[in-house]
Amino acid sequence: MLTAERYITLLNHFAGPVSGEQDEYEATLEDLTELFHCTERNVKLIVRKLQEEELICWLPGRGRGNRSRIRFMVNRDLFLLEFAKRLAQKGEYRSAFEFLHQFEEDKTILDQFIKWLNDQFGVEKITADAQGKDVFRLPVYRSPVSLDPSMLFFGFDSHLVRQLFDRLVEYDSEREEIMPRIAHHWEHNDSGTEWTFYLRKGIQFHHGKVLAAEDVVFTLERLRTSMNSWLVNMMNSVEAIDTRTVKVTLRQPNWLFPRLMCSSCASIVPSDLSAKEERSYWRLPSGTGPFKIVHWCNNRIELVVNEGYFMGRPYLDGVKLIFMPENIPNASKLKWEHLVANESHTPAKAEGDWQRIETLSKGCSLISWNRNKEGPQQSLSFRQAVNLIIDRSALIQHSGKSGYPARSFLPREEAALGVHWHDASAAKRLLEQSGYDGTPFVLITGESECEDAEWIRQQCASIGIPVIIRYEEKSSLTKTETSQEADALLMCLVFADDEVCELESFLQENSMIYQHLDPGLRQWIFGITNEIFATPSKGRRSALLQQIEYRLQDEAQLLFLVHQKLNTYVHPSIRGLVINNLGWMDFKDIWLTKRNESELDARRA
Repeated sequence: MLTAERYITLLNHFAGPVSGEQDEYEATLEDLTELFHCTERNVKLIVRKLQEEELICWLPGRGRGNRSRIRFMVNRDLFLLEFAKRLAQKGEYRSAFEFLHQFEEDKTILDQFIKWLNDQFGVEKITADAQGKDVFRLPVYRSPVSLDPSMLFFGFDSHLVRQLFDRLVEYDSEREEIMPRIAHHWEHNDSGTEWTFYLRKGIQFHHGKVLAAEDVVFTLERLRTSMNSWLVNMMNSVEAIDTRTVKVTLRQPNWLFPRLMCSSCASIVPSDLSAKEERSYWRLPSGTGPFKIVHWCNNRIELVVNEGYFMGRPYLDGVKLIFMPENIPNASKLKWEHLVANESHTPAKAEGDWQRIETLSKGCSLISWNRNKEGPQQSLSFRQAVNLIIDRSALIQHSGKSGYPARSFLPREEAALGVHWHDASAAKRLLEQSGYDGTPFVLITGESECEDAEWIRQQCASIGIPVIIRYEEKSSLTKTETSQEADALLMCLVFADDEVCELESFLQENSMIYQHLDPGLRQWIFGITNEIFATPSKGRRSALLQQIEYRLQDEAQLLFLVHQKLNTYVHPSIRGLVINNLGWMDFKDIWLTKRNESELDARRA
């Protein structure tokens, strides 16, 4: 990077922003010492390095009055583009964008770079030993924080865990039924306090261990001491009756227990995992899922197919997830032309028989107020004022995303009607009633929410509320101290399943919502959730959950913002793709037609 910046510095100094290949200019070592602010000895080293890389040709002046000359071997535009490509090919995508963003005047170079990047993603056919392998290469604007199921916090991490691991059972949201997975059958006693699971034969972990009841016992016991311990809080004991039978005894009735076992957090891990090996194990964990992880670094994750997957071998031979910097401007993201679930926008070539898949995200963006910290947010009138100043429809328009104003965690029928709150005059009156003294509040969020956070800051400023925005890394957002330090948190919740994920928001101790509830409200919610677990009727459970939502709205504890619509364009030769509730595609269900293979071969030729 340093050599590249020095070459651009020389170009700018001698040739200006426009330069052609083989252009020559008079120069002296004294000129260069002033330009680079270093000694003549260091200048000679810089010149030698630039010559070695064939970027310049230094022509020393011979004799008195003959000045040295510098010849530029690569023109500016080509150099910028090729250097950014080289960084990208090494997996240094963040560095490539940071390099190009130093030269904002060269927007056409950035456009060319993004166009080149588009061709690097999608489906590639790798030929090895005369046998074609189909591999997905996908750019993603995040990297996972953890692939340990017991430590899951984010939707993307949960999606990856579902590619690597399996659970005892799985919830089918279309059928609204719990389906067999590792357990082929399960049963309960009359009171819902004992649950017995019968395991399939012959399931193997990726490292070769045959899955047995001991692995299920190990997994559930391990969950007790994790951040997702709420899943097994009612568990009194778990025991292996034999190698393929597991019995779980609960302290009180829980008719949702099988649903809890559908959670990615309850994915079964091998019992031969020793404590001292845990740190290295979670870099390349071994599950029973349809794909195995073979590489994980700062730039990418590589998955290969599990040939002996017990639910049937996936069509794809592998998946490569390339981590792009989160802070790529939305204008750049708009130009991606290939299939990227939850990140795609309209492709430039999405005409003809391209298929458009659109779905409404299960979840919403929201603001959570910290009721356990001193500050203006302790006032109900203040929280209501902020709620009224945020025009959800304008926020959607400003962000360039598609979606609907949110009035709850999950989108309901009225979401499409655009019902929302916004009343600047009422917001100002409420602010006066609260006795607000102009104290700023601290809003914590992640980099991916920066545009929404800045827009909210401007709206609050319009009625005299200063906002201090603090951006945190994803890993920091899982820490309880981050939640406790915030006056408010801006986040986006994605629910893999409906009622279970809502319960997680209230019961998981690392949850931002849990951390922000005042003790009285938290205790009231605990009473409702215990009643939910003890209720066999789904309709009654739904009504009880709605009671919690209504009270959170009445107290302006949460400000629901936007239900985002996910749009993906799919090439007609890619089949079996469905966007799941996590806003991603299940890689195991994707397959390709012969048409795609011939097109790929033609493009390579």
